[in-house]
Amino acid sequence: MTTFLFPGQGSQFPGMGRELTAFGSRARALIDTAEQATGLPLLDLMDRADAARIADPHTAQVLVFVWSSVALRDLTDRGLRPDAVAGHSLGEYTALVACGALDWIDALALVSARGRAMAAAASRRPGAMGAVVGLDAETVRHLCADATVGDEVAVVANLNSARQFVVSGTMDAVTAVLAAASAAGALRARRLPVGGAYHSPLMRGAEDALAPLLRGTVLRAPRVPMVSSMTGAAITDITGYADALTRQITSPVRWLATVGTLADETDFVEVGPGRVLAGLGRETLRAARHRSALAVARPRVTAGAA
Repeated sequence: MTTFLFPGQGSQFPGMGRELTAFGSRARALIDTAEQATGLPLLDLMDRADAARIADPHTAQVLVFVWSSVALRDLTDRGLRPDAVAGHSLGEYTALVACGALDWIDALALVSARGRAMAAAASRRPGAMGAVVGLDAETVRHLCADATVGDEVAVVANLNSARQFVVSGTMDAVTAVLAAASAAGALRARRLPVGGAYHSPLMRGAEDALAPLLRGTVLRAPRVPMVSSMTGAAITDITGYADALTRQITSPVRWLATVGTLADETDFVEVGPGRVLAGLGRETLRAARHRSALAVARPRVTAGAA
């Protein structure tokens, strides 16, 4: 049983375009279409831009979506079809394409609009995010509640594994949570180099901006099972899911629950840049096989390095 996992914003990195050569001629055609649709010089950004330039939410989200789309096309062209799919936050849009629920060009338009809306929201209401490793979920929730006072806000934004969480909110509140987490014995508690307080109430403006576009987009019932990272459960009602998707930007990412639902799967392929999801998978499902799309595309070169 093979599951395709699609990463989200934060998996981009300088020089990420060089790896696309492993995926053949499909890469250039998709990138050309995406450049025309978004107005971004994607190939140049993937090849030459530094980390700061590709950290912008609009740029980062389009880059990750397009890279993942190229890898997805290549894998399916090779005859590798998923038995299930899931996506981490932004990656949920690529997962919708992979399971046949959403047309690729519609997904690209939504991802581009989502990135622009989140960048605008972050500019209007600046915030921060931080990673906490080594504490349990309930402790991290209590620390966030203690830091949420007056106009200060802190929430658990990502539940990535049993011991890895991301908190999001106003700068002072997140700083307070990280300090308290360190004092409580966290193995690591540090700020993340992101441009906003994603998956927190500070993103409400972005959610409101994207909602009309989502309501005007046709979603079909998945042709292969898809597990939503918003709920950690398989999508059984596409109408209800479409409504929930309008609240994704302020909702937490329940990746631990998502992986738990997929626990019976045995072969996970991370279809996107970076190796974040493979690392989380090895932490949660150690008996399963975890590979990158590059390891599948270039097995002789990357075997054992997924």
